[in-house]
Amino acid sequence: MRKIKANEIFVKNYRIYLLVILLLLITICVIKPTFLTIIGSIIIFASILFFTFKRRKNQIDKIVKNLDSFMLRLSADDSLLDFPIPSLIMNNQGEILWNNSHLDELLKGLNKEKFIENLVKDLNEKSIDSSNEISIEKSIHDKHFAILGNMVNIRKRGNVSKNIMLYFIDKTDYYRLYKAYEDQKDCIGIILVDNYDEVIQGVNDNERTQLIALIEKELRNWYEPTGGIFTRLDRNKFLISFERKYLKQFAENKFEVLDAVKNIAFSNKIPVTLSIAVVNDNASKAEKFRNAFSTIDIALGRGGDQAIIKTDTKYEFFGGKSKELEKHTKVKSRVVAQALEELIIESKNVCIIGHKNPDADCLGSALGIYRIAKSLGKEAYILFNGKGIGLDGFLKRLNKEKAYDNVFLTTDEMLSKISQDTLVVVTDTHKTDYVEEPSFLEKGTKIVLIDHHRRSAEFISDPTLTFHEVYASSASELVTEVIQYLSDKVEVPQVEAEALYAGILTDTKNFTFKTGVRTFEAAAYLKKLGVDVSTVKKLFDNDIDTYVAVADVIKTAEKVHQDVAIAICNDKSSNAMQIAAQAADELISLNGIETSFVLADMGDFINISGRSNGGVNVQLVLEKLGGGGHQTVAGAQVHDATLDEAKEQLIEAINESIDTKD
Repeated sequence: MRKIKANEIFVKNYRIYLLVILLLLITICVIKPTFLTIIGSIIIFASILFFTFKRRKNQIDKIVKNLDSFMLRLSADDSLLDFPIPSLIMNNQGEILWNNSHLDELLKGLNKEKFIENLVKDLNEKSIDSSNEISIEKSIHDKHFAILGNMVNIRKRGNVSKNIMLYFIDKTDYYRLYKAYEDQKDCIGIILVDNYDEVIQGVNDNERTQLIALIEKELRNWYEPTGGIFTRLDRNKFLISFERKYLKQFAENKFEVLDAVKNIAFSNKIPVTLSIAVVNDNASKAEKFRNAFSTIDIALGRGGDQAIIKTDTKYEFFGGKSKELEKHTKVKSRVVAQALEELIIESKNVCIIGHKNPDADCLGSALGIYRIAKSLGKEAYILFNGKGIGLDGFLKRLNKEKAYDNVFLTTDEMLSKISQDTLVVVTDTHKTDYVEEPSFLEKGTKIVLIDHHRRSAEFISDPTLTFHEVYASSASELVTEVIQYLSDKVEVPQVEAEALYAGILTDTKNFTFKTGVRTFEAAAYLKKLGVDVSTVKKLFDNDIDTYVAVADVIKTAEKVHQDVAIAICNDKSSNAMQIAAQAADELISLNGIETSFVLADMGDFINISGRSNGGVNVQLVLEKLGGGGHQTVAGAQVHDATLDEAKEQLIEAINESIDTKD
């Protein structure tokens, strides 16, 4: 028999009990009819009556409320079943708890489990806002959906579980309209015949006319399907404007016009190369036009023979397989020498900054600028924090000379020397993040940039004077040419001349890589200044420990393609970077290896040295890993990765470059 609760005694059978209580109170009043008895009985009965009716009202309200909730749930269940939009409820592990028939229809023909698995990955990768609302986009079949929903916490038996309610909103029509609108936006570009002067030299007037006509014909045939604007700006420069939808096709075909024009050759046998810059950002037409000229400068700074697409967030590079052509004229060297002289004279002092982990070229070019400044009567300083690659021999020589006691300064020491009237000269790099101390670029109002590496997108912004020639073997070669035009004012001591010579020697790998006529002319000029070639060579001779370390690296080499080898430098000494570079040089001298990469763990980053005999453009490979350099000599520093991870990234970059080449 069910136990009767106290509240049921006063509520369910309240009429009987109220009558019994009333009779008892009346009996008490009859037996003892005093004033207090009568008043007390009335108060007791009124209190019991009030309490009973209040409890009864609460029960009735609760019954009505539960009934409303029950009806609401029934209504909601019916609404979800008949909801016209594909919907589902799942837990945060991707297990579907419920979905309507519209979702089954949408996913027909797909692997439902695989689709949900990918959907859960997308949800994990996308950030969910503070209100637990979800919004992602996904293509299903040939339609585009916005998937909306929210996270719901459900309590069951004291435990809290997270479930996800998602709705699939068909936005295909909207995206088709949006895509059509985006496709109709304008792209503006510049096409430049970047070796025009070299091509037309040595051909007669008749051939010259034919050559120019053939170049323009190839360009028009390539561009004609766009229906856009194609007009000549100059003898070797064209302006193009076309709808954005054609840009994807250009990129997929890797700007085949580069190769088509390169096949044009006349009696001089010099292939024609183009530089193409296309701006595909959301700027105004005037800004796009200006950006196109800036982008073409990047293409030229990378050696030409390539196309660059500039968007709001990045640059995409195509081509760039031809070797840089050496310019026979030294007009620019003379102009730079005059401009540099004026800038130094106008400045209070000169602060010279190289790249991180400076090498012989960085030191040699810095000493060359130092000597120019001193000869013009200005104080000059070189930023050096005590770490360098293969500089021990030269530093020992310089330390013996009292004249250099206060020349090489640390970052803190240099900070006190820089003011608004200081001329900051950056040598052997043009990348902001590779400069030894990037913050110094903001402290000086005038910046001079001298570099020979192929230009990257991270170019130092708005330098006052730029001497950036990718055909040059080294920054030391460029500085030597500047000194030649100031020779009546500059006297270079032997040790500084040897430092410049060492810079050229290092970057050309003993005059075997990237060496042109002007390289030998610069070396000959330095020899006239008293360079002792044998002394310089001894400074770079390896000791037995270094020789053994290089051999150990070579032993680890493995081929990842027919003629591409990768080796690992496990040396933990301060010379690890130098050992890796020498090992990369030695590897490509071996039979059957045309391209080599050597990785070294430097603690804070993984250093990669790349060398090539021309088969693979190592600059393009290492640029994918944030590095740069030249087609035959390049380097990169990979951060936030282990040695194995960096190796995998390198192999992937090599595969991409070789596939692109094929």
